Amino acid sequence: MELIAGGVLERHPELRVVFLESGCGWIAHWLERIDDHLDSWGHASAPLELSATEYFQRQCFISCDPDERTVPGVMDFLGDDCVVFATDYPHPDGVFPGVVKALAERVDLTEDRKAKILGLNAQRCFGLYGHYI
Repeated sequence: MELIAGGVLERHPELRVVFLESGCGWIAHWLERIDDHLDSWGHASAPLELSATEYFQRQCFISCDPDERTVPGVMDFLGDDCVVFATDYPHPDGVFPGVVKALAERVDLTEDRKAKILGLNAQRCFGLYGHYI
């Protein structure tokens, strides 16, 4: 919230922020809450040109676990360009072996969404255009 409401993302539009090791299911609720607070209490934050959700879509990424049920809904809310892949290895609740296969074989995600999660979004995040991950 401080990165957005404090104006950091406004002042540094090229900055990229990645939220890892947290799953992605919480982000839609959190952004909706920040957007609502900025609408009601915007006078208490830095002057902002965009909504919290728009800043996140422009500059932020969040990782998902391969078996996280909320991934399609998060992508419906944020768009397809902000979700990156996390293996959660070697944590005991991680999918191992077969972590990539677990995401690649999901039937609730399109092939385009899977490609973005498994690499294309990370390329954009880290400025790896023209490189292969």
